[in-house]
Amino acid sequence: MDASAVELIVLRDEAGGVEAAIAPAKGGELSGLRLRHGGQWIETLQLARDYAPREGFAGKGPFLWPATGRNFPPDLEKRRQEGEAFDAGAYEHGGVRRSMPIHGFARDLPWTLEETSATGESARALLSLGDNPATREMYPFGFQCSVEYVVSGGTLTLRYVVRASAQNAEPMFFSLGNHITFVSPLLEGSDPNEMVLATPATLELLKTDYGIPTGETRPAAFADGMRLGEYPPLVPTSLSGYPDGADPYIEYRDPAGLTIRVSHRADRIPEQPVILFNLWGDVRSGFFSPEPWVGLQNSLVQRQGLVFVDPGEEFVWIVRIEHESSS
Repeated sequence: MDASAVELIVLRDEAGGVEAAIAPAKGGELSGLRLRHGGQWIETLQLARDYAPREGFAGKGPFLWPATGRNFPPDLEKRRQEGEAFDAGAYEHGGVRRSMPIHGFARDLPWTLEETSATGESARALLSLGDNPATREMYPFGFQCSVEYVVSGGTLTLRYVVRASAQNAEPMFFSLGNHITFVSPLLEGSDPNEMVLATPATLELLKTDYGIPTGETRPAAFADGMRLGEYPPLVPTSLSGYPDGADPYIEYRDPAGLTIRVSHRADRIPEQPVILFNLWGDVRSGFFSPEPWVGLQNSLVQRQGLVFVDPGEEFVWIVRIEHESSS
């Protein structure tokens, strides 16, 4: 129980040096990720286990579903010129206009803790979220989402399963992601400007100044590492074009000797345009988000970057977080 009385489930792999905190009532999110480095446990997530009231982004590792980013009206530019601002979002389906919060609604709802277990080799927790009348107003599908958190062998694995109700009248569509947000620097005394992000993406998907994908791309070249002190503050960089046959990944490196690797795997990937990592943050302000996605901004409106699941079927997405110390 933290100071704000939010119940947390804590899974610890003592031998592997990883501890995950999970908040069922807060979107079932990853609330903290402590790693052992140099004999000390350090917290790596921004605002970990902190649920004090605040304005703006709250850090941690929330699940983004059934949308990634915002969804805008088709006549956005005209309405912007008339003075409207769009902090939330909406889309049309079946002739009905429906609201959709930025990054979807799953992160704002309480999840149910189904079970926990532990052995000498691992610890796990299984959580679930189902549809209800309020979600059907925003998203007219029956669904069951689950996430299984497992710590074992020094790795945290998040296994998401999205099941479409057999009673759905058509395929269910969505984008999804995790807005995991790390502190910067990871280690006390390091220079945040010297933090490095490396990833073998070959494409950046371009967007308008309001965050709508244009369909254009340009080459991405971060395989050798990008110094994050040179990254433009709070400007999202949407990456794709990962090598075939390998899981997309990023490495987030502290110059003092700690690297976090985030990789993910889906049982299907939409055709381009689709974002597989969305970068955002400002290391000088103390945080950076290398978000794994299978999705696209404005996906529900543009009908791109979407996963489709037939009635009675399911989609599986697995995110792995590993770490390595070099000192």
